[in-house]
Amino acid sequence: MTRIVFLFIASLFFIFAADSAQAADPFTVAAVRVDATADTAIDAQLKATEAGQIRAAQLLVERLTLPSERAAKGLPEITIDTARAMIRGQSIGNEKRSSRRYLGDITVAFNPSRVQTFLRENGFTMVATQSRDSLVLPILNGGSPWADNDWVKAWQDGAYEHALTPVKSVGANVNTSGLVTASQALGGNKGALSQTARQFELAQVLIARASGGAGGVSVTISDYAVDTDQSRSIGTVNAANFTDAARATVQLLEDNWKEASVVRAENAKTMVVSVLYNSLEDWMTLQSVINNSAQIQDARLDALSKDGAMMTLTFGGDMDRLANELAFKGVQINTDPKIGTYLARSNFRL
Repeated sequence: MTRIVFLFIASLFFIFAADSAQAADPFTVAAVRVDATADTAIDAQLKATEAGQIRAAQLLVERLTLPSERAAKGLPEITIDTARAMIRGQSIGNEKRSSRRYLGDITVAFNPSRVQTFLRENGFTMVATQSRDSLVLPILNGGSPWADNDWVKAWQDGAYEHALTPVKSVGANVNTSGLVTASQALGGNKGALSQTARQFELAQVLIARASGGAGGVSVTISDYAVDTDQSRSIGTVNAANFTDAARATVQLLEDNWKEASVVRAENAKTMVVSVLYNSLEDWMTLQSVINNSAQIQDARLDALSKDGAMMTLTFGGDMDRLANELAFKGVQINTDPKIGTYLARSNFRL
């Protein structure tokens, strides 16, 4: 007997439009280092703040646009007036000042609609959908991912939690006893990786293996999805220092994510799917993933029951891309002879 008896109550259902709380706001750029000197302390602070606002806006444009479009068009010019027109708030931490110098870390939150307008006016496609959070394991020259070194510290300011591929690190004061070791991570020990990820309530692990030091840093990047049991080799980046290496690592992740997830309207297709779940929590998670998918342009709820729903999805047209995006958000798309194509959380069993 088919698992679902559908009830046509779509007209009464409004919860689907809820926003995802999965990741930090992608329109916020955190921990931009500023350092300026001037004739007075006030002038130095103003100079540093303006430079930080411009740099934050530049980083946001790089985050939300496709590398292929940036290569073709070049980055649009961003003046202090352009940046300020898009800013909705900011904060500064780690301030240090003297009579002529000012240093700090500036975090800038931007207005999404104004950013979208700016990018559209300059001919760019905006990609703002996020993948799920990853726990980073920064391994330097084969050492522990929990060591007190510059590579581990490069990830600990929270700057990458706002990325399109959000990356979280373990704080300096966390008890790391029993967590995955470097040899286990590099050897692909799925049990150890899974145990560590679940301890921090995450299902994705990013393994960032760095070598080098003051003369330059090379990072080999891979990841592992606990719930889907999928491993990927992502690539290698090179940088002058550990801070730039961390930024380059996240940029590679973001660029891969954007190119894989962007939807071309002319290729869009429509399909009817069943959405299966065991609980309200499962249903809420599935809603969030569908609602925030870069591949899914439109989702119409046609019917609903206590353990399943029927939906009509308009997506980018490439099933492999859709399946890949959903898999790395913890959702499977499969076909069953009785119910046809269905979506469910990765741990769901018919």
